[in-house]
Amino acid sequence: MHPKKHIGGTHISYQVLRIEKFSKGDLGKIGAETERTARQNRNEDIDSSRTPLNYYFKKSEGGLNAQWKKTVQALNATFKETKKAVAFEGVIITSDRAFFENLGYVPGEPLPYELQKFFADSYLFLLQEIGYHGTDKNILSAAVHLDETTPHLQLYYLPVVDEGRRKVYAKDADGKVLRNEKGSPVQAKDKNGRSLYERTQLEQPKICSSEFWEQRGAQSSFANLQDEYQEQVARYYSLERGEVGSSKKHTTKYQWQKRQQGRELAEQTEALKQIQFRAELAEGRQAHAEREAERLESERERLTREVAPLTAAAETFKGATGKKPDKRQIPALIAENARLAKELEYSHKDQTELYTELQKSQKENAALQKDADTLRTLQAHAPEKLQEVIDVAKRRREDTRTSPRSHSSWTK
Repeated sequence: MHPKKHIGGTHISYQVLRIEKFSKGDLGKIGAETERTARQNRNEDIDSSRTPLNYYFKKSEGGLNAQWKKTVQALNATFKETKKAVAFEGVIITSDRAFFENLGYVPGEPLPYELQKFFADSYLFLLQEIGYHGTDKNILSAAVHLDETTPHLQLYYLPVVDEGRRKVYAKDADGKVLRNEKGSPVQAKDKNGRSLYERTQLEQPKICSSEFWEQRGAQSSFANLQDEYQEQVARYYSLERGEVGSSKKHTTKYQWQKRQQGRELAEQTEALKQIQFRAELAEGRQAHAEREAERLESERERLTREVAPLTAAAETFKGATGKKPDKRQIPALIAENARLAKELEYSHKDQTELYTELQKSQKENAALQKDADTLRTLQAHAPEKLQEVIDVAKRRREDTRTSPRSHSSWTK
């Protein structure tokens, strides 16, 4: 499907989401191309002068080959290596050039904010749909390339599963497995004559592309992925889905669970970001207060130094002559001394107020840090409790908007 179309002079841009499967032997050349480490690019569309504009959501450590090994080890995954075995897969998300230009893209310049958000939303979508339990643990590399003809997100990942399927066998009235004339067990079938399987937890995760996509809708998995991308991302940027064929299916239970996990993770991440933002704001105020305190202390010392010579001069003059200072000098000395004394008084007052503000900022920062530590602990060790707290907070906000009761009545 071509990503653009003209109808009556109106340009329509379409979403482009492509998936490709690779063997283990492809790791080297794919890694060199996506992370621009090759001495000479095979892709003639690459403009090396624009390569510094490329950026990463996740960059492989030591190259794609080394990252593949590290990821397999970190997930404790198995891989049955054969010539045709799928070792990793790649995704490209983009559209036609007109789509990007309409949103302000200029070749050779950084992406405008709206397009940065488009790729960030696309990356988060892929984490939900193909990420290992909604995380980036199985992601090898994710880059936004701006040095080719059209900007695009290029992501590589391991199709890892920790569930498998096994046959369900037919049983007789006594619960014994039925067998055919050769003695082999007979697989059970549904009312439409299709063989039945059941899910089972694997002892350890494995790389298995067929099972990976089986869990996402089997033959309709790719159409489902396109539909979900259109619903969750593309339509918000005025991108069309294209023709939807009869293969469109309802969302599977697996996909629904993945989206739920993604929403919960997004809520928890947003809560952490808010706490972190407030903590950084408090730290900034504290740093400013400390700098202001240093400035006021320096000012106080300066004023003290200026007042001291005047006082000493008056005392010396008085002691040396045994007489009072010239009457003509007294008003000027008194006025100057009073001015400096007043400045010193204001400096002391400002310093006292600033110290109070500094103490308040330190207490607020400590409280925010404690909240952040608590939230991280809950997220790591009791995510279900954290979600329960978030749900309660939401209900209370809704009750506040709809209930006629006063604030004091529902907080007691």
